[in-house]
Order: sequence, then C-alpha cells, then structure tokens
Amino acid sequence: MLRLKDVNEFNWIKEETVRIHFDSEDSPKVLNLMPNRYEYYCKILHPVYLDKNIKDESIFYSQSEPPSEDKPMDFNYGKRTTFKTLAEKYNLPYTKEISSSTLASALGGYPRYLILGGEGSTDENTLRELVSIFKPFTKHEQCYFKYDYLKVINEFHDFQDFETGLFYFGKLDDVLSMYHKGDHIGLGSPTYWWAEDKSWCLHTNYDADFTLVGGNKELMEALFASEELECVEVDLDTGM
Repeated sequence: MLRLKDVNEFNWIKEETVRIHFDSEDSPKVLNLMPNRYEYYCKILHPVYLDKNIKDESIFYSQSEPPSEDKPMDFNYGKRTTFKTLAEKYNLPYTKEISSSTLASALGGYPRYLILGGEGSTDENTLRELVSIFKPFTKHEQCYFKYDYLKVINEFHDFQDFETGLFYFGKLDDVLSMYHKGDHIGLGSPTYWWAEDKSWCLHTNYDADFTLVGGNKELMEALFASEELECVEVDLDTGM
C-alpha cells in the first residue's frame, strides 16, 4: 500500500458532487456527498444490537449516566436487530432516509437498550463483508482510500503531519489492514474509497451511521443479497 501526498486523484469526487450551501435550510442529499455518475446508489445501515444489560426500553441515552475516562459506557452485546424491524415496532415509515436519527426524532431520544452503529466508520465485520462482495467487481484494479482530517485528528498524537488527512493507493484487501491503524481506537473504514476505474465508490461521512455506495446494477444486487448487510436503495435526491 502506497501513501500518497498528492490528493489530486480525489478531485473527481469534488468535481462530481454538488456543493453544500451551509447557509441553506435544505439538508444535505446524496448528490452532495457522492459522485453524480452512477446508475444505482444505496446506503448500508451500520449494524444495531440489543443491549442485554438494559431491560427498560423506555430509557434514553440522555437519561443514563454519561461515560467518562474512568467509567466508559458499559455495553453487553446481544441479538442484532435491523432498522426495518425497529420501524415496524414503532410504526415508523421505512424510507430511504431512515437512520438512527429517524428513531430519535420520532421517540424523543435514542433508546438506551439499542447499541447503535458507529458513526464515521463501518464495523470490522461489515468491512470484511464489503471487501468480499467488491472483489469480483474490482478484479485487477487497484483502489484509493481517503481518510479525512476529522478522522485523523482524533487518532494520531502527531496529527499535524496529516493536515489533509491520509490518502492511500493499493489493493482492495489493504483497507482491512488500516482498520486498527492509529494511537487510539483505529482509523476504521475510509471516508471515501473507490476502484481505480471509478466503477464503484463508497462514502461514510464522519457523523453518519450508514455508508453510501454507488455502482452498477450487478453490484447492488450483490449487496442486497448479503445476509450480513441491511441495504436501502437511495437516489441522488435522497436526504441525509
């Protein structure tokens, strides 16, 4: 894997996304975050688990004792659930915009009995599943991996060396070796990663608990066929 100091290879994404106007009241859409070139888009919802320690489903995270350095939040991972199951449970529409924010808005907070998916990165098992799915669609292509500054600044003591984030070029499998790289919890999955021929692209925003994917019909069918992933079809106008 080769670290790139020149980030020009990232320019195509900036050129093919619609700039976000922060003075606008409109929320960001897929077209603001993903290259506007693909025929199909989906989002992969990061896994949610039930916490075996919590029996009262009416308690919110905001009502729990906040974690500290001496006493981190104690999770006891139980059965995995899905956003589709939760939407049915709480009589919520299972739309293209669904995420943990949908639950919080409808319920008045984030239920403490749910261990929500991580923001800004997929979990390691999901990453391995993605690599296995993308391999047949990548073949001999190399890949680019972009870790934005907001991921790097909290992960390395000497973050001044990474003012533009981290940018790598290598084999698809190399993304797995980067997951735990860092001085704290690890970089996790990239902010953006794509095949050299740009036939597919993934993006996980720093505060999102889902990952966006752009690609062809066959790739989407493979993603939706996976029993490990919860995928929702989106389009360029889908709100975040």
